Amino acid sequence: MANRNFSNSRIYTMHVMPVLVDCNFIVDSTDADGLGIRSLKGPLVDSVLMATSAATPAADNPNPADGTIIVRLQDNYNRLYSCYPSIISPNSGSDIKIDNSALTPGVAYTITTLGDATTAKWQAIGVPVGVTPAVGVTFIAANAGTGSNALTSRVQTSAAAGSGVATIELVGNPNVTTINPAPSANQGYGAEFILQCRDYAGALVAPADGSIISLAFYLSNSSITVAGE
Repeated sequence: MANRNFSNSRIYTMHVMPVLVDCNFIVDSTDADGLGIRSLKGPLVDSVLMATSAATPAADNPNPADGTIIVRLQDNYNRLYSCYPSIISPNSGSDIKIDNSALTPGVAYTITTLGDATTAKWQAIGVPVGVTPAVGVTFIAANAGTGSNALTSRVQTSAAAGSGVATIELVGNPNVTTINPAPSANQGYGAEFILQCRDYAGALVAPADGSIISLAFYLSNSSITVAGE
């Protein structure tokens, strides 16, 4: 199993040696590295692979069907208790000025270019007091954003169709398939999970590029079980 000195955090549970492994990444089907994603963050995660349009997919990427996510961990585990997915919609891709009455009060915006607007100006259009304006900060517009029409600061709304994903689901039962591969296989990674993204009609769907997907796996690092498991 995972031979790690885990951080001294605590989860109160009846499970024996539970482990939480999490990661997040940006969907990017045109990623030059042929992974189908970029900016993977998360300890204990070996790789995340998705469909790619690159002429040559990465050597370890089987280029799965659209909407399929392959997550490979660095180590083996004994059991998966739960998987928790979440997704952040991409931005629209269209920059909007903040000082020419182009904003719609009540709509959520994300700062994409900090530009030369002062903190006071950002706060005047809705950035909460106490929040430092920065690229990626979201806020609800308090007004239309009047002014000189000369500032270089920009915002965007979320993409009209969002990520396009209604659910992210595990495929099969990893507890009897891919969570504990034989060490003799020497495949270069440990547990593997396959997930699928589905739209509101239940069909497989590729998340819109720029979507940020977060996954958390609640695992057992022990072969010992207790009653009820």
